Amino acid sequence: MSSLALDFRPSVPTLDANVSIGRRHDRVVSVDSADGARAEMERAGISRAIAYAPHAAAYDSGEGNAMLMDAVRGSHDLLPQFVCNPASDDLAKTAAHVEAEGVRSVRMLPGLHNYPFRPWVVEPWLDWLADARIPVWLPVEYDLLGAVYSLDPRDVYDTLSERQDVRAVLSEAKYHDASWALPLVRSLPNLDFELSRFVVTGGITSAIEAIGPERVLFGSRFPDSAMSPQLYSLHHCGLDDDDLRAICADNAERLLGLS
Repeated sequence: MSSLALDFRPSVPTLDANVSIGRRHDRVVSVDSADGARAEMERAGISRAIAYAPHAAAYDSGEGNAMLMDAVRGSHDLLPQFVCNPASDDLAKTAAHVEAEGVRSVRMLPGLHNYPFRPWVVEPWLDWLADARIPVWLPVEYDLLGAVYSLDPRDVYDTLSERQDVRAVLSEAKYHDASWALPLVRSLPNLDFELSRFVVTGGITSAIEAIGPERVLFGSRFPDSAMSPQLYSLHHCGLDDDDLRAICADNAERLLGLS
């Protein structure tokens, strides 16, 4: 009979690919500061995290991205991720801000921001991301004030299949998204898969079998979810050391151009 290791620590270097820092507009979260995130990272044995600002997602992207930089600028453990809204943001200003701050990834929320992830909206942004070698995170949904705003997977497939030069990450897919999320990622070699909400029996194994360990990223969705549980699961599903290192940090580092 297996036992639960209450003193668990990850056995490989770990980079959390999905963390938010800052207050939300619709509810109180357990931790909303950079120092609070660092304390939880230390407790969980996580050395670095990719972080975005909820304010940038739900209220104003430019203002929220600036707030994020005020919180993490100069740090080596919290890697800023800017939220972009192609429907309303100025591309030139966003690109200049990204370059000035050394930001290595962005996040788009088509459902929340009410635009289709289609070339007639996002093509100039995809041109920029491809040229700058910046990957884009695409969360499956965003909940705000009791409503859920979802990504249309058909838009993702149609657009990214024509833009193999753009690297993207499908983020926060849940167990009932598995019927389309894994086939979507399997069909697009330029789309990776972040694990934070994929909490289902055998889920990690099924993702690895579908797309390979080199395209799976550990993420926690902290502070909406705890950092440790999915990391614990990763360490207890029979992965060899190479695959564990890839999922826990190496794949994200490669996407960000850190390796």
